[in-house]
Amino acid sequence: MATALAFAAPVSPLVSEVSTTLTVGAKAAFEVFSDTMEIPRWLPIVQTARIQSRHLDGRPARVAFTRALERGSLGYTLEYSYDPTSLAVAWSTPDSSNVVLSGEARFVPLSQRACLMLYRLVIELPIVDDLISSELDKHPASLVVAEFREHLRRLC
Repeated sequence: MATALAFAAPVSPLVSEVSTTLTVGAKAAFEVFSDTMEIPRWLPIVQTARIQSRHLDGRPARVAFTRALERGSLGYTLEYSYDPTSLAVAWSTPDSSNVVLSGEARFVPLSQRACLMLYRLVIELPIVDDLISSELDKHPASLVVAEFREHLRRLC
């Protein structure tokens, strides 16, 4: 007996990249972005964030998120790594996850009061996400960077 899953078309990851100039220093932008507990405050599609474990330096290592969907929500966990020297934050879902999310945010100093944010996101969901397909025009990185830029504007 065949199931609908057997006939499902293979899903390829959606890769979305964007860069923008921010009007804050690179170190400040890196620190604000690294505060995962604040993500639901500035990224409207994320409903909740709960830290499951921390690195030795106190930064979140594993964070459980709930994401708003058009009809319901989606839970996933991200594992974070931080490089304060290069001002980069990277994340990915565990290998056992049926949701595949990974990415990196890097902050390149331009001056004391400005930096370049380089943002890359890879998404592979086990469901159809109408928000990504229609409203975000298959470019979710643009939404994240725009919302982060607005969050920084409100903070500074």
